[in-house]
Amino acid sequence: MTTTTTVLSAKELAQQIKYNACVRTFAKMQARGKAKDLIKARGDKVAHYSAREISDMAEVILAQNPDEYLTRARAWADDWKRRGWR
Repeated sequence: MTTTTTVLSAKELAQQIKYNACVRTFAKMQARGKAKDLIKARGDKVAHYSAREISDMAEVILAQNPDEYLTRARAWADDWKRRGWR
């Protein structure tokens, strides 16, 4: 059995790390927005929840629908990358 490995330069690796961080951050931002929408739909005020509680809700939302949020986040990051991100 043969295995192949991809060797990345330091610059390529840094770009890949930056891309993955952007995808995760954007997906989390979208999930936090959904969590806030759910709070409002319940009739509660977002201000009555701590940032930690909203983040915890976002993590659950991401865990339940990872493809939805990650697909949208990857599309956004790809568009950003095409426009010459830094």
